[in-house]
Amino acid sequence: TYTPLFRSKQWYQRRVRGNLADIPFRHHLKIMFVNEHGLDEVGIDQDGVLKEFLEESITHALDPSFGLFSVTEENHWLYPSPLSKIHTEHLDLFHYIGRLVAKAVFEGIVVDISFAPFFLRQLLHNKNALFSYLDELPNLDSQLHKNLMFIKTYEGDAQDLGLTFSMDEEEFGKIVSEELMPGGSVTPVTNSNKISYIHQVAHYKMYTQIKKQTRAFCAGFKSVVQDDWLRMFSLPELQKLVSGDCASIDLSELRKHVRYLGGYHGSHRVILWFWDITLNEFSEEEKSALLKFVTSCSRPPLMGFASMSPPFSIRAVDDAEQEPSDMTPGEALRSSFKSFLGLSQGSGEGSNSRLPSSSTCFNLLKLPVYRSKGVLRDKLKYAIKSGAGFELS
Repeated sequence: TYTPLFRSKQWYQRRVRGNLADIPFRHHLKIMFVNEHGLDEVGIDQDGVLKEFLEESITHALDPSFGLFSVTEENHWLYPSPLSKIHTEHLDLFHYIGRLVAKAVFEGIVVDISFAPFFLRQLLHNKNALFSYLDELPNLDSQLHKNLMFIKTYEGDAQDLGLTFSMDEEEFGKIVSEELMPGGSVTPVTNSNKISYIHQVAHYKMYTQIKKQTRAFCAGFKSVVQDDWLRMFSLPELQKLVSGDCASIDLSELRKHVRYLGGYHGSHRVILWFWDITLNEFSEEEKSALLKFVTSCSRPPLMGFASMSPPFSIRAVDDAEQEPSDMTPGEALRSSFKSFLGLSQGSGEGSNSRLPSSSTCFNLLKLPVYRSKGVLRDKLKYAIKSGAGFELS
């Protein structure tokens, strides 16, 4: 049977075989995608399919429109939504998402997400660390923080403000009152207890309100990555383990470590066109799409492109003949020699009709020997934006 993952956007069309909730995530997972026609996609899982499964699953599950996570106002950091209970099994989903994120960390796969520090800190659970929810509150709700600071510095009688130790929150069109402490709804805020009040409000907004969701996520995460391992890292280091380096993608570094196959070399005209286009014309979004197209990850490896294994490779392919894996030794040698000389093997418009494709399991870009830079630009941009899964070639 096929079990759907997260029914958001087009992701409901892509499913995985078996019930992953019952599989130990430290084991190697074999993934099979199903396309919109109900047919298995032609991907061989040598980690490339797994990488796409993890990145796409996590990205869609954490999409605020799905209702499980929200984003902070200024930095757009992710944290559990207080209204996630719109999903009847939301705690099970948080546990499952925790396992997915941990599996990505376990496999060294970075995903394009940024968790809020006050949420991610719960994974480290360092009781000895000095931490004030009030100091972190501006990252979540800057207006609430300003209001609390007004109360703190208010020179009049705090009782004149008419506040009690309770919070009124809107949930699905209704106002729900939550007490900050037992009897809080009838305990007025005074000059003598207003400092306690503002700290309890911050603690409620950043911890109590999302405590159940956070615990479920952390339990799922730590079922894959042991707590002892997490204690080795600081908060910024843990964020980098999850989402990699947030700096812009340096394709010039990638160029230094690329491997050429099938007759391509660093001075081949198609290769020179390729780097000129990607280095000088591509936007950050297109660079990210290119990485995802070839490697299934939209961000560079944690230790840089030099550590990518297998290395990023570009292989010459001409659509007038078979790919090298289907050729006899003599045909492969003739194909490589012609590609090395920059000669097209096709006739007519053959060498301009095929799209670039990739083998994400091997970080391999299969790039046809195009006859012009303009055709290369158009075909490459179309391919990386097509979202064709494992069936493009």
